[in-house]
Amino acid sequence: MDHPDPAPDTDPDTGNAAAGLFGSDPTTPEPKTPMSKKTDPDTNTDLTVPAGGFLVLCDDEAAEMIAEAAPAPSDLQKLLVPSGKGGAAFVIETLEGEEFTKSLDVVLAYESPIERAFFATKMGEGESGPPHCSSPDGKVGFGVRDVEAIASATSVEDLIGSEQDCADCEFSKFGSNLEGGKGQACKQKVRLVVFSDENLLPMVLQIPSASLKGFKQFKMKLLNGRKRLSRVVTRLSLTKVVASPEYYRVEFAYVRDLGSEEMTKLAGLAKVLSDAAVQ
Repeated sequence: MDHPDPAPDTDPDTGNAAAGLFGSDPTTPEPKTPMSKKTDPDTNTDLTVPAGGFLVLCDDEAAEMIAEAAPAPSDLQKLLVPSGKGGAAFVIETLEGEEFTKSLDVVLAYESPIERAFFATKMGEGESGPPHCSSPDGKVGFGVRDVEAIASATSVEDLIGSEQDCADCEFSKFGSNLEGGKGQACKQKVRLVVFSDENLLPMVLQIPSASLKGFKQFKMKLLNGRKRLSRVVTRLSLTKVVASPEYYRVEFAYVRDLGSEEMTKLAGLAKVLSDAAVQ
């Protein structure tokens, strides 16, 4: 649960609250925000949304409607990070098919703990199905970790899973990568439930292990600016990393603070969606 932000520092000369790292001069009146109209895709009604605003945070009935629908994690759209072979665009799964965008402004409704997933195959050979071993908390995993047994098994029923402390597992060690690289065979990941500006329902973004360091650094920058990830608009983009194989790293950038009304509505949505990134 978020706690109230600490009181801002005070300018010793003027007695006014000092601007934060990302803030503007608090003595300067804020310009009026341009307004636009967006159509709620579920009710087909027009809502007045500030430019740069979010449809779901302008809809007084959004939290109630989402709670009534009770979406399971599998019901939510996935915001996919492309492989190194594709173009530099996020892939959004919709009812009409796949959509592509090079950057996306989002607000965070939920952040999962660091999870782990182990596939007993080389990259691209068998990661389309569920992992052979996984951990929802990054501490204790359950599954099969015998690579030879998995390779020779004719059916999933032939494999017997067991628990394993992740810290002691050979596949959580650096250098265990089945490709022969320096990385871990058991990959870390974080799932985020995020809202884009035009959708009533959120999407699930899985942050791959190669992007976790940058994600943590971004949160530290926010902390330095006395801000929380759940109280700002974040811009997502992609950077291609030349390696073997090539891959894309997710980049994070601060856009603006959420207003007080936006934060109140987001808090209500977060309660409804608190388990949406767990499965």
